[in-house]
Amino acid sequence: MVFDQLNSLYKDEINSQLLSVYNIGPESLVDPINYVLSGKGKRLRPILTLFTAESFGGTKSESMPAALAVEILHNFTLVHDDIMDEDHIRHGKPTVHHKWDVGTAILSGDAMLSLALKMIQKSPQFNEKLMTSFIDGLQAVCEGQAFDKEFETRNTVSLAEYIQMIDLKTGYLIGLSAELGAISVGANDEDVITVRDYGRLIGRAFQIQDDLLEIYSDSNNMGKNLESDLLLGKKTYLMIKAKESVPSELNLALELAQENFTAGLEKVRTLLIDSGIRQKTEEKIKSTIKEADLLLNELSIETDKLSFFSNLITNRGN
Repeated sequence: MVFDQLNSLYKDEINSQLLSVYNIGPESLVDPINYVLSGKGKRLRPILTLFTAESFGGTKSESMPAALAVEILHNFTLVHDDIMDEDHIRHGKPTVHHKWDVGTAILSGDAMLSLALKMIQKSPQFNEKLMTSFIDGLQAVCEGQAFDKEFETRNTVSLAEYIQMIDLKTGYLIGLSAELGAISVGANDEDVITVRDYGRLIGRAFQIQDDLLEIYSDSNNMGKNLESDLLLGKKTYLMIKAKESVPSELNLALELAQENFTAGLEKVRTLLIDSGIRQKTEEKIKSTIKEADLLLNELSIETDKLSFFSNLITNRGN
């Protein structure tokens, strides 16, 4: 309960600070950037940065610049991803390219990346290690998105290839959030690696859970359009498992979704339950979180704030 309250307080402060990041500049940049940064995201990544820093004996003020940087980076990737995926809804409201145009969205994303880099430079513990970790994270996310796009046009993608992709696209950024929190308060290299790997595993579980929720949730709960991933042939944990186990039935369901999305989605949902794939996916999420939690035992610090994130992912779909 204490951490839930702290999570809420930190989220409010992060939301407030994000809206003060960029207020002077061309209106065609200021407006869309603040539109994005005012979105109703969970702020999971920056709060993980703050909680990690505090777990290592640091303070919120020491790690806040890094926390804001990783959240701005995350939102930069979303703006560009939405263009590539032709999504019209993000965090429950129109995407930037849909509200304005593609050119505005591209430029806004580019500007947000520069703002994230500037924010990293404001860290009290700014050093080459902090910047290198951030840049590596940026490259990993881009590579993950590249694999994701490549997979759309491939008939077959293995689970190993999929895990590699989400570890880059989602896991790396959540791992980076913890990593930056630790570096920003001077944690030793071994502990930085351990907490980074914890975050990456949490990120892997988060993405697989996202795959599950995108099938069994709805646009209002997820805050984005759920049709595009299914209709574009996005490779997800569940779809790959289904193509391996029940390929013919899956193809029939997806063909139906092209004609009648609601009926096709219901057929996919039933198929995943009847084939046991939904249950296996839920078990994979739990085992990945358990693997992440085992890493926390290697740290000689109070890990309650980090364990909070494991619980957050576990209970996210409830």
